[in-house]
Amino acid sequence: MEKDTIRPISDALRKKASEELNENNKYTAGELEALRTWIKQSEHIRGRTDQQFLISFLRVCKHSLQRVKEKMDIYYSIRSVMPEVMANRDPLDPLIRKVIKMGVSVPLPRTVHPDDPKVMLIRGNAFEGDVCDFSDVQKVFTMIGDIQFRDDDQLVICGETAIIDMGNSSSGYFFNFNLSFLKKAAILNQQGRPLRQKGFHFINTPKGFEVVINVFKSLMTEKNRDKTIIFHGSSLQSLHKYFPKSILPTEYGGDLGPVQQFVDDWEQRLIDNRDYLIHDQSLGVDESKRKSTNPVSEETYLFGTEGSFRKLEID
Repeated sequence: MEKDTIRPISDALRKKASEELNENNKYTAGELEALRTWIKQSEHIRGRTDQQFLISFLRVCKHSLQRVKEKMDIYYSIRSVMPEVMANRDPLDPLIRKVIKMGVSVPLPRTVHPDDPKVMLIRGNAFEGDVCDFSDVQKVFTMIGDIQFRDDDQLVICGETAIIDMGNSSSGYFFNFNLSFLKKAAILNQQGRPLRQKGFHFINTPKGFEVVINVFKSLMTEKNRDKTIIFHGSSLQSLHKYFPKSILPTEYGGDLGPVQQFVDDWEQRLIDNRDYLIHDQSLGVDESKRKSTNPVSEETYLFGTEGSFRKLEID
């Protein structure tokens, strides 16, 4: 049985956690105990209580116990209403493995400095709509995210920047996504996902993408709308102003080698963590035991919205 301990972190991460996240070792033990007590008294939450998981939540929420409670409740509540994402998280399932092999979401391994935000590469043109649904892609995205959140202290403390490669696909392609699911996914990824999102960089955007980005922004929280959103067109030179070649794959003019090697690495990593992922799909909330207000109750109208972007009238 593994010891319930917190991993030591580097001096650079310790400094950042102290200066930006209000981390103070004198208070950590008390904060962890307070959270465990809250989870136990809440009763409706079936969640993890190990120290590493809880300290990561504390860091993401800048050691505000109230913010941790709110985010953790949303984290588990929204997961319980998205079985299309949170059920069947077996990386050896034939369909799930095909989605993993697509490599739509690819965490990049390097940053320039040890306290820079980590980089997530999202490749829109890697999505094969005839093989799977967008919910399957979101499922793999959350599987990767759960392992990152457990293992990557730099990601937790420094946050993440996304490079979103649209692959110059026709903008009409994006209007076929189900709006109801996208709204639920937006809540999951923003309010519910324990992550410090630092910015979004779009490359290879198709003609007419302004309409799509307006929908993208409409699904963002006010906080995330204020994050850095940069469009690079098809210019690698523009991308390199923010992401030097030393941290990019070959396909983006970088020195790291082909993207496929990172897709393969993550396929094996997810398989190695199969038991963890399958166990985590059992976590969530039991509404019959809830004593508080459901944190996503105001969003219930989202779960009944049907149709795709094609039914929207966009100014």
